[in-house]
This record gives sequence, C-alpha cells and structure tokens, in this order.
Amino acid sequence: MYFLILFISCFSFSVALSNSSTRFSLSLNGLWQFRLDEHNSGISDKWFNFDFSADEYIDMPVPSSFNDITVDRKLKNYVGWVWYQKTFMIPLMWVNNKHIVLRIGGAHYYTMVWVNNNLAGEHEGGHVPFELDLTKSLPHDVEKCVLTIAVNNTLNNYTIPQGYLVFENDTTRYPSGYKNYYHNFDYFDYAGLNGNVEVYVTNQIYIDDVYYKLERKLKKWYVHYSILLAPTDISGVECTVRLCDKTEVFDVKTGCNNTLQILNPKLWWPIFHMNKTAGYRYKLTITLKNKKGEELDYMEELIGFRELKWDNQSLKINDENVYLRGFGMHQDSEMRGRGFDFVQLTKDINLLKWSHANAIRTSHYPYYKEFLEFADKNGIMVILETPACSLNLFDNQMFKNHKKVLKEIWSNYKHHPSIIMWSLANEPLSNNPDSEGYFKELVKFMRQIDPTRPITFVTSQQINNEKAVQHVDIISLNRYSGWYQDGSKLDIVAYQVIAELTQWNEKYLKPVLMTEYGGGSITGFHSLPSVMWSEEYQSDLLEEHFKAFDCLKTLGFFIGEMIWNFADFNTPEEYIRPGRCAKGIFTRNRQPKSAAFISRKRYASMINAKHCNCEIGLHNFITDC
Repeated sequence: MYFLILFISCFSFSVALSNSSTRFSLSLNGLWQFRLDEHNSGISDKWFNFDFSADEYIDMPVPSSFNDITVDRKLKNYVGWVWYQKTFMIPLMWVNNKHIVLRIGGAHYYTMVWVNNNLAGEHEGGHVPFELDLTKSLPHDVEKCVLTIAVNNTLNNYTIPQGYLVFENDTTRYPSGYKNYYHNFDYFDYAGLNGNVEVYVTNQIYIDDVYYKLERKLKKWYVHYSILLAPTDISGVECTVRLCDKTEVFDVKTGCNNTLQILNPKLWWPIFHMNKTAGYRYKLTITLKNKKGEELDYMEELIGFRELKWDNQSLKINDENVYLRGFGMHQDSEMRGRGFDFVQLTKDINLLKWSHANAIRTSHYPYYKEFLEFADKNGIMVILETPACSLNLFDNQMFKNHKKVLKEIWSNYKHHPSIIMWSLANEPLSNNPDSEGYFKELVKFMRQIDPTRPITFVTSQQINNEKAVQHVDIISLNRYSGWYQDGSKLDIVAYQVIAELTQWNEKYLKPVLMTEYGGGSITGFHSLPSVMWSEEYQSDLLEEHFKAFDCLKTLGFFIGEMIWNFADFNTPEEYIRPGRCAKGIFTRNRQPKSAAFISRKRYASMINAKHCNCEIGLHNFITDC
C-alpha cells in the first residue's frame, strides 16, 4: 500500500520581510555593542538599563557566532550569558497606529529581548527563527530605539540538544569551584546572534497566518486555503487570493476561506531528475482590503506542486522513484562559525550543483530559511533534522520539550517543497528500551502535525540493539565500514555494507537510506598505496561503498546514499584530531579534495540512469540469492 501525500497540508506563512505597499522592514544587521556576562549578573544588575557605549564593549558583527570573531580564547569557548545592544531610529510613522515586530533568524540558545528598558519577550532554542511583538514596548512618541538582547548558550539534560555542566571535585587536578562543560554532539557549539535580525511593520489589521492544503483530482489541482487575520475579531474586510506565475493568473478568489483551482500545473521536481525542470514554483498572492477598498496588507509566497508517496520499498515524487544522492552538511565556516552569510550560502549551493547532488540532510539542526528558499528554487531535496543529536533521555519532560521543538520547526518550515522528510533525531541512544515508547509516540505526534511527509530518525545502533526504528517510515543508517569499523580494511567494506543493509530491510520491511558513511582525509596528504587519512584512502573508501550501493539498488529497497560530510567543519578540541572533522569532500573553506572529483563523477553518472551495474556477485553476501 502506498501512502499518497499531497503537498502542502495546513501551513502557517512565515512573515514576508520584503518591502511592499503595506509592509516595511529595517535590517539591524551590522556591528552591535557586545559584552560578556562572566558572573551571570547582567539580569539582576539590570544591564538592559545601561548604555553599553559608556563602558567597555566589543564590536560584534551580526549575524555571526561570537566564538571566532576575536583572538580571545576565553570567548571562543565561553559558556554563559552574553549581551548585545544596538541603537537605531524608527520612522515616526511606524510607531503611530502600526504593528511592529522584531524577527531574529536564529539565536543560540536562550534569548531575552528588551526594547527601551522594557522586556519584549523571551525564546528558548537555537537555529529556528522567531518573532517578538514590539508594539506595546515602544511609546507612540519615541523614534529612538535601544534594543538589548541577552543570549545564553548553556545546555542541560533537558535542552535540545543536551549539554552538561560539571563542577569538578578532584582538587588534585582542579582548583576549587572549577567547572567543565560537555556535550555529546560531535560539532562545535557555535553561539550568539547567528541569524539575520530585522524589524518590520504592518498596519494594525494584518494577515497573521495562512493555512492551505493541496488536493489533486486527475489533472486538476485544488488549493484549499484559510487566512487568519489579526485582530481575530475583525470585520468589514475582504481577502483576495490569486494563483499565478510570471505571465498568467490562473485563478482568483475572494474570501478568507475558499478554494483555488489550476489545471495541469507544472510540478516541482528535484534537480537532475530525468530532464525535468527543477524547482518550478507558482506565486500565491493575498491582498487584504477594507470596505473602502483601501489595501491593509499584502503577502505573497512561492509554492511548489508535488506529491510524495512511500511504501516498504521506495520513495516517490510525483509518482516517480527518487534516489537520494548527496551529503550530510553543517552550517559552519571560517570566522563566521554558524552565522548566516549569503556569500557562503551561494557558494555551497553552487558546489552542490557542481557535485551533481540532489539531496542534503540538515545535520544536526534546522538550517536558515534562506537555505530552504535556495533549495526550493534549485530543486534540492532536504531531510530536515531537529537539534536532537545523541539524545540519551526519554522521559516525559524530554518528550514535552521535543514536541515543542517539532511544533516550532513545523510552523517555520512546513511550506517548503524541498523538504521531503522529517528527521526527529540523529544517533539517539535508541538501544535504550525507554526509547521505543518515546519514538512511537513522537512519530505519532509528528504524523498528526504533518501526514504529508515520511518520518525518520537516524540510527547508529547495531540491528540487534535497536529498539525504536520500527516506528519510522524510512530506515536511516549511519555506518563507517573501513573507518571506525575495521579501519584500513577496504577489501571487506562492500561485503559489510551489503550484508548489513539487507538485514535492516528484511527485518523491518522499510526502505533503507545510508545517511552517513566515509572517512577523513588531511588535505595534501597523499599516499600510494593509500593509507588512512590520505586523500587517496578517502577516495578509495567511497568507491568501495559505491560498489555496494550499486548492488543494493538492484534489490529495490535502497533509496539513497549521503556522504559524510560535504565539507570539513569545526569540532571541540581533543587530542585525536586537529580541531575539526576532516571527513568533508571539500575543505572548510570550500576547496575540493580528491574525493570531491570521485563523488562528482559518481553522481553525474547517475543522472537519468535507469539501471545500475552490480559488479559483485550478490550470492556472496545474501543467503537467499
């Protein structure tokens, strides 16, 4: 039985930030005044009342992670409160009878915001954008605005992701009161105002949310929409909704609840898929007017028409099988850390296209909305992952927090056609018996929110220890044959990969996806014959996996391969590696290693290929062949 999914079901618009006749935005990106709060006294001492320019401060660019901006080792590894302040002018017309909103594209992890000494709001969680209503915080006769933001990157047992602050008791090694900070996830925990910061204004009567779902009947598609207005009790207004492309209006309807129609729309397709046009989208425009015909608000959104289906063997888009080929990635770059940067984003998208990849996983957290918009436009399929990396608690409190994260992710990202799968976690301790009920209910919860996409979590457990993966739609597996497992033994890599992945499918009767595999290489280290950490060994290791994948594809259940990693990225300091994960096929500054050309050739050969060549006798690996 196939699960037929019609994109999109019930989503909430993100705010349209571009200027229009009714909405205006003001970017607050740039240099902010920045202070460390080493004694955690800033809130009790009311730093939000202080003028930072009257004291010592650091110039801090926003967006950016604060860790790598200076040469101070203390700041690089800092855990605790930091404070940002910026003074700017708001046009007087904005503070009179207007609705004013602050939008932060991402702040890690806990955030408090004051405007002119007034607390405007708080937010918990990194990576996901959030908004705060400033209307009541700004007096109607004040144009000068002092914005003070405090951010705390301290994680604990119940944050997502988790972290641990340990006060050391061994006085032979540590002075009294010494504390260490640990986390389980294997990447550097960049912090601060990582995303864009801006203020936008609307009229007091405005479009708050838009919900719609698509329905297909033969060649005709229906867009069932519902528009939510604010204030909710408003009357005497009318919505006009148009579905159009660059040259033609396909349907127009009035009313805040109605249905649009379109015959034979151009579908949204992934990049490099059977000569299809990738990433095609239509425009949905919404105009809100009062009885006098005056325009109160206007919004527009680009949407893609596409269907998802999956069963126990395959994943389909628009009734055609898709095979994912791509990478796990990190939002990570020199100096900026996890800070958003259009230069870095554009370069990464161009490298993905150069690589002939068609998919990425947002390991191990949601990416900026700007990335998703580029993915929509270019037809890059996305597995969007929550920040639940290496999760090791499965009690009621963690379940409550995990659901909150899923709700927020869905609210921000649910309308992107590029997102073809939700990943609830990466490498949780799903060998714990408590994880079974936890993920059973979490999958159920996510499916209630969104029945339109398959659900997975990425496991690294051995098949006999795994307790929870039976509840997901797609088996996503991280495995490092020839690296962590039997390092240097290239001759048995294909054997291990084929044998194990076949077992996962036979046991659970679900499609199998390899979400991580590969090995590290030190740029410029060459060796013949290849040895571990050389660029040649990384290439050889990938090619041994390619042999296995070609054979697995002939069995019908294997739906994709994703190299770990797209590019080298920063990690916590430790003696076993030089400050970063070196498994990227590109260096951290996005230059190709030898493996980049090997994978590019591989992915290019798969474009429009209807058959794969299995060069290994499957009877050597599978007992029933």
